[in-house]
Amino acid sequence: MAPSDILSHSQIIQKIDRIAFQIIEDNLDEKDMYIVGIANKGYILAKHLVENLRKVSSNTFHLLELTFDKKNSIECLTNRTKLEIPNNKVVILVDDVLNTGETLMHASHVILRHEVKKMRTVVLIDRRHRLFPIKADFAGLTLSTTLENHIEVEFENNEFSAHLE
Repeated sequence: MAPSDILSHSQIIQKIDRIAFQIIEDNLDEKDMYIVGIANKGYILAKHLVENLRKVSSNTFHLLELTFDKKNSIECLTNRTKLEIPNNKVVILVDDVLNTGETLMHASHVILRHEVKKMRTVVLIDRRHRLFPIKADFAGLTLSTTLENHIEVEFENNEFSAHLE
């Protein structure tokens, strides 16, 4: 079966813009926030989100990358990965697609090793196939799919797209 388009480049840009405003509204009293992108596509999405946040706010946004093997995300529970996050700061954890919740759940464990003030989660697409008790606080698109479907988000040559396979 051929992939079908879910989101075009312009739609993804609109979603990132909207999420940036939602983050600002959710953190009106914060002047300094940490945006943590989960390696590869989550980090790319986080980078574009930070660019938009900086356009609409004079606040300071620190961009960090959390790197681990998504196919073995449980390693987050056993390794001592530390990020440069000072105490009592707001952290926004970003990934491209939320499916079972495993990756976000394990990445949250790394964030919560720090003494954060508040943590929120951002995903471009929320598939709603939870196996773990975590949710997206901000999602570009919520989509019901079958378990057999695969969603591929692409960030190639500054052109973004999302496809259902």
